[in-house]
Amino acid sequence: MFFRNLKWNIIGQRNYWFALSAAIIIAGIIALVAHHGLALGLSFTGGSTIDVKLSQSVTETQVRNALKAIDLSGIGPEFRSQYAAIQSGDEGIQLAFKQGDAAPNDRVIIQTQSAINDPGPVYKALDNAGIPVDRGQSQITSVGPSLSKEYLSRSLWALVIALVLQLLYIAFRFGNQLRYGIVADIALVHDVLVMVGIYAIANRKADDAFLAALLTVIGYSVMDSIVIFDRIRENGRIMPDVPYDEMVNTSLLQTMTRSVNTLATVLITLFALYFFGGDTLKNFAFALLVGVTSGAYSSIFIASPLLVLWKHADQRKRQAIRTAATARDVSSAQSTSPASAETVPRTPPKRKAKVTPPPRYRKRRVTPAGPGESSRPTGILGLLEELGESDEGDAADGQLADRPVPDDQLPGHQEL
Repeated sequence: MFFRNLKWNIIGQRNYWFALSAAIIIAGIIALVAHHGLALGLSFTGGSTIDVKLSQSVTETQVRNALKAIDLSGIGPEFRSQYAAIQSGDEGIQLAFKQGDAAPNDRVIIQTQSAINDPGPVYKALDNAGIPVDRGQSQITSVGPSLSKEYLSRSLWALVIALVLQLLYIAFRFGNQLRYGIVADIALVHDVLVMVGIYAIANRKADDAFLAALLTVIGYSVMDSIVIFDRIRENGRIMPDVPYDEMVNTSLLQTMTRSVNTLATVLITLFALYFFGGDTLKNFAFALLVGVTSGAYSSIFIASPLLVLWKHADQRKRQAIRTAATARDVSSAQSTSPASAETVPRTPPKRKAKVTPPPRYRKRRVTPAGPGESSRPTGILGLLEELGESDEGDAADGQLADRPVPDDQLPGHQEL
C-alpha cells in the first residue's frame, strides 16, 4: 500500500531510466573491449580441470606459490607448454569443500585452458611445498575444442529459443497482441546485456553456471512482466477515459509492492548462497544476483515505458491516417466546384405522387323522417351531403353550358 499512495511519475521519468541502462551497457562494452572479450570458462573454450584432494586446509596463496615451483625437468619439450599457464599464474584456482571432508578448504580446483595429459607434476609440486595430495580422490577432466564449440553454439540456440517461445506465449496470453511479447523480449535482451556487462566489469568467467543463471533470470523477468502487463490490461478496461501513460503509471504503482517484496525475498536467499555457499557456488549466486535485480528493474522501468511509447506511436500513426483521409475528402470536394458542376446535368428530384387516403367506412347516422319530411342526415354529415349535391349541380350546369345549342332554339329566332 505504500507505493499506491505515492505521487511518483515513473512513466514521465522514463528518459532517466533509459539513460541509466544505457550507461551500464556502455560501461560493459568498454570493459569487453579492454579485456579483449568476455572471459569464458572451460566449458566454452576447452581445457583441463584438476580436482586435487589435500590432507589439510590450505589458502589460495599457498597453492599458487607451490605451483610456481613446478619441476619440468623430467618432462619432454613437447609437453612443457601444457604447464606454462600454471607456472605463470594464469590458471584459475578455486578452493572447495565437500560434505564428509575432514577439514574445510581441503580441495583445490585448478582450471587451465591447456590440455594437460599428466597431472603428476602438479601433484609433485604440491607435495614438495608441504601440502600432501590424496591421489586416490584427485582427478583430472579435459574438454576438447570441438566439444566446447558445440556446447557454446547449443547454449546460444537455447537462449534464442527461450526468447522466441516467451514472445509467442506472451502474445497469445494477451489476446494475440504482439506488442506485449516484443516489449517483454526487449526487456529480456536488456537483462542479458546488463549481465554480460557486469561480468565484463568484474572480469568474471562466464561458464555453465552463468548460462544456467541466465536462463533462470529470463524466466523470472518474464513472470514479473506478465504480472504488470496483466494489471495494465485490467486497468485499461476499468479506466477507459484516463490517458494511457497515466493508466500505466497507476498500474505500476499498484504492482510495485508485490515486485519489491518478491525481489527482497529472492535477494536474501541469494546473498546467503553467495556468502555461505562456498567458492563453487559463488559464481552462480553472483550471476543470479545481477540477473534477478536487472530483471525486476527492467520489468518496471524499461518494459512498461516501452509499452507506452509503442501506444503513442500507434496513436500518431492512426492520427496521420485520419488526417490523410480528411485531406483526400477535402481535395475531392474542391475538385467538384460550381464551374465544373455546370457541365454535369443535374437530375431533378422525383416528386412523390399524392396518395388518396382510403375512404372511411363509417355508417351514416340517419334521423327518422316525420310526416311530409324526407329522411336526410343532420348535423355535419347533412351539411357535407348538401355541399356535395351543390357541387354536383354546378358540375351539371357547367356541362349544359358547354353543350352547343341549336339555332332554332335560340331566343328571338324566326324562320324566314
